[in-house]
Formats: sequence, structure tokens, C-alpha cells
Amino acid sequence: MKTEAEIKHALREWIARASGKIDARNLSDETPIVEQRIISSLQVMDLILFLERLSARPVEVDRLKPGVFRDINSIYSGFFHSGSETE
Repeated sequence: MKTEAEIKHALREWIARASGKIDARNLSDETPIVEQRIISSLQVMDLILFLERLSARPVEVDRLKPGVFRDINSIYSGFFHSGSETE
């Protein structure tokens, strides 16, 4: 099992790569990634696929909570910290 720091680092790297607009070092855990158009709403589907690989479990998209993709902290809390997006 990966640590919180490892998971957040992987998320930061994926978002920076997918975006091509920001360096991972300039992406904080609180940066609003969709609101600031770092990734598009269309890229969220690719992010979901990445989350499935990273968490080694499927994401039930019909049970996602609003705001789960707001920033790295929200993604971590929704998918990795004591439960999942389906709580």
C-alpha cells in the first residue's frame, strides 16, 4: 500500500503530464484543478482510469460525490483516505 505522500505525488505528476500547462512542483494539494482549467472536464475520465490503476479497484462513477475532483486533497480523501467516493 502506498503512503499518502506517494499517492499525492503520483496524482500531481499525472495531472501535470495530462495538462501540459503546469509543472508538478507548482501544483499544490489545494490547487483547484478543474476550476483553474489545469485539466479539462473531458480529462476527468482519464483521471478516473488512472485512479482505478492507482487504487487497484474500480470507480463507481454513478456514486461519485460533488467536488471529489476539486483538488489533490479532495481526490485523496474521496478515493484513498478511510473509505471511498461511495461512502
